[in-house]
Amino acid sequence: MRSADLLLAFGASSQVSPLTPHPLGIDLLVTVVFAAGALFVSALGLLSAVVFLSRLSLPGTHRHGTATLVLPLTGPAPDLDTLLQALEGQSLVPRRLIVSVESVQDPAYRRAADLAEGRRFPIEIVVAGHATHCAQKCSNLIAALRRIDAQDEAVVFLDADILPTRWWLSALVTPLLDGSADVVNGYRWPIISTPTVAAHLAASIDRAIALLPRLGSLRLTWGGSLGLSPRSLRALEPDRILAATLSDDCAIGEYAAARGLRVLTRRALLVPTPVRGGLASVWRFGRRQYQIIRIYRPTLWGLAFCALSTRLLAWILLLAHMERMEARLALGALIAIAVAGFVAQALVARRLGVADGPRTGFGQGLLAVLKPAVDLFHWSLVVAALAAGTVRWGHVTYGVCGPYDVTVRTRMPWV
Repeated sequence: MRSADLLLAFGASSQVSPLTPHPLGIDLLVTVVFAAGALFVSALGLLSAVVFLSRLSLPGTHRHGTATLVLPLTGPAPDLDTLLQALEGQSLVPRRLIVSVESVQDPAYRRAADLAEGRRFPIEIVVAGHATHCAQKCSNLIAALRRIDAQDEAVVFLDADILPTRWWLSALVTPLLDGSADVVNGYRWPIISTPTVAAHLAASIDRAIALLPRLGSLRLTWGGSLGLSPRSLRALEPDRILAATLSDDCAIGEYAAARGLRVLTRRALLVPTPVRGGLASVWRFGRRQYQIIRIYRPTLWGLAFCALSTRLLAWILLLAHMERMEARLALGALIAIAVAGFVAQALVARRLGVADGPRTGFGQGLLAVLKPAVDLFHWSLVVAALAAGTVRWGHVTYGVCGPYDVTVRTRMPWV
């Protein structure tokens, strides 16, 4: 049912004698307004997913070139061996992998050293030292980039928890090598190895985000899978722009737009990324992501807050009026859109070769039906990000007074 039809239906059903004012008239009007808003927001999300799916195709061109990988790493790094095996299986073999750690006491240093021998490509380990006025990840990136030389035709940043497909590196650097882009990136695609409630919630939320349009005006990049040409590295001056920021992604996106660099987000570069941790861990991760958005892209945070608040209020109001046929129809329409979105996500995953198994698919489908619970969890992450002056990332806590006014407050032991 369209929003306008819903409004008319509610209005018709609530008509009473002019001598007897309807005691719920205002309440019903508020319900209709939020229901219409929720249907609009949900329909836009579904449309984005359908457009994404219709335009998704696997890369057809694969160029050869020299690419160096840069991996900022900290902590025990339990997935490092799996990542290295995936990198060894790439159709485009990297020139080398530079692993950058905080210190020799960082468990990541010994982990990387133990796994470096006998690989298909050389692995260099760089010690960055303790960051003081930027994220430790940014400090690690700066140290690694000092090893880049004239032989590198492309430089790729990656996160330690991704599981790239065999053609990932080639798809990432081909637009750089053929000169059609200066910066190339994708986004993560959460995969569920252990079907917990936390993993399902994280996947349900992040998969929907992955299929939203990446408008150039938003200046978004994702540092977990990011390719840079030598020209863009020179233009961005990473030693300077990363030295006072919490977010490498947002800083690079901001300055790439300011320098007029060509930024390409490839739909096929949805990189499989296992979801780890329990409910509290997933909540903290999501909150930190929204804290970063709140700091660097406040307009985008505001849009997320308004969209989720509208839909959450609509769920509450419609459930409160379940005795009315129109409310039940609106609820059914919202759930039908959520289920259609889940189907679109499943088709995207199948086309990328990372389809869920039956058990995981059932869990994701169930969450589509239980969309109010997912929206409530998601909304809590956005609201919690209102307090963005203190951000905890891994074992480090940062004080943030502004996008480029960051101070390391405390460091906890690695866990």
